[in-house]
Amino acid sequence: MKKISLLLIILLSAVAASGGYGYYTFVLNEDDDEDTNEPVASSGNAPVAKITPSNPKIQINETISFSASGSSDEDGDDLSFFWNFEGDSKEYEGRDIDRNFPDKGEYLVTLTVTDSTGLSDDSQTTVLVVENYHDEQSGNVNGNDNTANIEIPVEKGFLSFEIDYSLESANVNPLEESQVTLRLTDADGAVVQEENGVSESSGTWSYSTDDLSSTGDYIFTIESESGSMDYDLVIDVTY
Repeated sequence: MKKISLLLIILLSAVAASGGYGYYTFVLNEDDDEDTNEPVASSGNAPVAKITPSNPKIQINETISFSASGSSDEDGDDLSFFWNFEGDSKEYEGRDIDRNFPDKGEYLVTLTVTDSTGLSDDSQTTVLVVENYHDEQSGNVNGNDNTANIEIPVEKGFLSFEIDYSLESANVNPLEESQVTLRLTDADGAVVQEENGVSESSGTWSYSTDDLSSTGDYIFTIESESGSMDYDLVIDVTY
């Protein structure tokens, strides 16, 4: 604190009670507070970037909201947020951002957090973009055309895989029995399930993520053993 003393000598020409002239001395004291609100200097710690959500899975064209609100800076510096998305050459600024992806696949998302001193940190996450698969197939297998192979794409991140089938004998002679073999082969060529001697009937084969170890093109086979068999299939792979 600084003390300022100001000495003023004022010649006061006035008639006092004594009727004379005099010199009067006034001392003015002023307290001048120093500025105590100086900014605290940064300690030089870089910020820590964090993306929410981490490694999300979304459907094609589904909007997802990314946030950098979990990012932090030990020094309390002001932060700026910059986003980069794989396949997009632009850089986007802001703590939160909405995004959608028109194509299936895996996309890298990078967040860069920069503090007011120029220090920065990066965080990355991968978005898995999926699309539910649905297919319906109909046909016939017989002694002349005895096998039907239906290709089914099963990709990373699937939740369930279901095949509904309906078999109906197409024999002209009602006394002749129709039978087929049903078989599902995975993308590595291993047989997942097989049933022989299946007559006119309907049923469902269903699987979860824990049941199947490979991804890629699966093959569902209907193979004639005897007679003629019409088939109808409904296939769903959900993500």
